[in-house]
Amino acid sequence: MYRYLKYICVIATLCLVFCGCANQTQQPVPQGTQPPVTEPVEAPTQPPTEPPTEAPTEPPTEAPTESEPIAIRITATGDNLLHNSVSYACAVEGGYDFTPVYQYITDIIGGSDISFVNQEVMFTGEAGAYPNLAAPLEAADALIDAGFNVINLATNHTLDKGVKGLETCLETVHDLPFDAVLGAFRTEEESTQLCFVEKQGIRFGFLSYTYGLNGYQLPSDKLWKISMIDEAKIKADLEAIRPECDYLIVSMHWGNEYQTTQGSYQEELAQLLCDGGADLIIGTHPHVLQPIAWLENAAGHRTLCAYSLGNFVSNQHKRATMLGGILEVELLFDENGELLETVSAGVIPTVTHYQKGYYRIYPLSDYTDELAAKHGIHKYETPFDLTYLNELSQKILGEYAITWEGEHD
Repeated sequence: MYRYLKYICVIATLCLVFCGCANQTQQPVPQGTQPPVTEPVEAPTQPPTEPPTEAPTEPPTEAPTESEPIAIRITATGDNLLHNSVSYACAVEGGYDFTPVYQYITDIIGGSDISFVNQEVMFTGEAGAYPNLAAPLEAADALIDAGFNVINLATNHTLDKGVKGLETCLETVHDLPFDAVLGAFRTEEESTQLCFVEKQGIRFGFLSYTYGLNGYQLPSDKLWKISMIDEAKIKADLEAIRPECDYLIVSMHWGNEYQTTQGSYQEELAQLLCDGGADLIIGTHPHVLQPIAWLENAAGHRTLCAYSLGNFVSNQHKRATMLGGILEVELLFDENGELLETVSAGVIPTVTHYQKGYYRIYPLSDYTDELAAKHGIHKYETPFDLTYLNELSQKILGEYAITWEGEHD
């Protein structure tokens, strides 16, 4: 029995040992305290990122548009030489009607920005006979109706009817809607004023001179009344007007009658005008055509010179005087008035046709041998036909002879 008690004691002792080991491994937590809590550690956070912003952009700019060039058309004619026989042919009941004389060239003149005519004889209200020529007042109205807007009065016939006749003419043309009256003046103050005409924003300047007055003289207190060729005066006028205009036109009544080539003095004066900045020279007086030429000065400025445009209309008896011309110049300017280009320049040949009681001006391209056969010139000179007219035109004008091809838009 003792042996059984011994086994019980051993078992009890082993139980106490194992229970003590268990108590050391897991100690009780005192009442009222919480075990430490370990919080999860978060990774450091980056500040919120905004979506990337694009650099500010300029609004799209359109390429600057170039303004359209300004197109200008200039026409000019020679001597409107109204002999008394021309006036008589235009007589109607109660007066005169000159409009039929120009009916076949109005399409050429029409549509021009500048349309120049050299009025060879003064409008005094009478049909003056050679050598003291004059024309009825109605002839001035016909020029307006034909489309002319610039009229030159500085010719060798300006004083044919004296100062009184000139003053009547000046009063007449200033009462009509001409844009400019050149070469003769109503007052001394007017004679000192620069002459400008503005078309489509382009400013045109004008000067005009004549070589003489058929032996007549102005009174000493009225020397300002007609603009005469004087080199010193021309230079001074050029210096005054050139800076004030975009394009300068000079009318020159000069040269030798019936010569189809220019003289040396014409060439000297033309170069003087070119040196002074003239852009276009319109020559009149010889009653026949003379050549067209480009001149250039030391600065490279170029001047177009028409040495003579011949007769526009007349009753002269030399066959070469029946061939005249209408100068046509087409230009392009920029919006600031700068000349960009002379697009074209030439002369449209014309024919003065007369029969008894009948005067008309035709473009040479519209003239016929049938009309030429009826021309009154046959009484004075022959032959006179299309062959003669075309050959003479080519001989004088060469490449500058151009054909009228119908009405411009």
